[in-house]
Amino acid sequence: MASTGWIEDRWLKKRKDPDTGKRERTELYNSKTKRYRVCGIPGVKKRSFETLDEAKEWRVKAISETRKREFVDDRQGEILLGDYVRDEWWPKRDDAVNTRGPMKSKVFGHIVDSQLGRMPMNIIDEDHLIDWKRELKSRGLQDTTITVIWNHLSSIFKAAVGKRLAKNPCKAVDKGVRPTAGKGSKARAWTRTEARSIRAAMPERYQVIADLGMHCGLRQGETFAFSPDDIDRELMVLRVRRQLLWEDGKRAFFKLPKGDKEREVPLSPGLLQLLDTYAKGFAPTRVTLPWEGPGNGGRPNATVRLLVVTWHGNRLNPADYNNRIVKPALAKAGLIAERKEGARWGWEASREMMHHRWRHTYASVQLGAGEDVISVSHWMGHASPDITLKIYAHFMPDRGMRGRTAVDRWLEPEVLPGRARPLRVVEPKGVLAEGVA
Repeated sequence: MASTGWIEDRWLKKRKDPDTGKRERTELYNSKTKRYRVCGIPGVKKRSFETLDEAKEWRVKAISETRKREFVDDRQGEILLGDYVRDEWWPKRDDAVNTRGPMKSKVFGHIVDSQLGRMPMNIIDEDHLIDWKRELKSRGLQDTTITVIWNHLSSIFKAAVGKRLAKNPCKAVDKGVRPTAGKGSKARAWTRTEARSIRAAMPERYQVIADLGMHCGLRQGETFAFSPDDIDRELMVLRVRRQLLWEDGKRAFFKLPKGDKEREVPLSPGLLQLLDTYAKGFAPTRVTLPWEGPGNGGRPNATVRLLVVTWHGNRLNPADYNNRIVKPALAKAGLIAERKEGARWGWEASREMMHHRWRHTYASVQLGAGEDVISVSHWMGHASPDITLKIYAHFMPDRGMRGRTAVDRWLEPEVLPGRARPLRVVEPKGVLAEGVA
């Protein structure tokens, strides 16, 4: 019986009264205590029900799911979502220091501190998620930000599946409920006129950041950490060895480029000339910062002669740089609205116009010139060419046109209009074959 469990009547004793022949009542008889309790299923906590039918139904379900190793006691999901995040999910995270801060801000600010965060996990369904999305929208969040927060929420529920929940409600909802911001959108590059206008509108000290992004596809953190010592004039390559990142916007540190891999990028004569001209006006500044993660020979700190620093000789902070350098340049170039006079903040939304568009421009020019995807993928530091194709395939010139006519050129048909006749097929190794057009 222990292998299949049993149902216990908590109001009546098992043994019958020898005089009346009826089962004796327990002290719980006719009380508010649920009468029927399912017991004896290995690994399953006892559970009580009001009616015998409810107990039988749950027993069958629990036994079936236990045998398939799919059983989850939904009482474990009675914990509030916010408490689960605070006490169980977040303490187990081991994210990179540069991503941990932004993630924590979104998770605690918009999941824990929301109506959803104050609800038991096991009752959250599609209607609750729809209401939560409306709440985020009312807070003025952009669709792209809501999508990121949704993905964090889905990760939280996924971690609870099999322990506190049977399924992830974010995956179970209708597709129309899930945020779709960014899906189907294509990477955009600057036009030649836009690129020149933005660069000209930037202070001279910072123009080389645009140059490094546009001429060799460096990420923003890689340009902030770039050193003249990374130039190989003999091989005409730039060695991308590190990036400069910030933890919670307060502590700067060096680490390997994204993916923890160094790479080399071809150095054009034009960019080399720009770098040499820049060096004449702005001397490199030696900076020592902590080193996070692998690389750097295992040393805790790294000293680098940074190519670009602030007017005061400090390493660049992306938030300050974007708000004080990039956005004013975009406004001068006529790409976003001018900020109101006297206002310190409140620029028009321009997320898609930040440094990453210099990378998009670099990719578009390289692929437009006919460079192969594998090379461009390596130069940009992508994990695989698949990522490059997914983002930048629309930049490839005459995509499909050359392939559409390649077989025609290879076959070299000799067919007169309106007449079918044998034709000579030229095989790659010079072997001739006969065919009919």
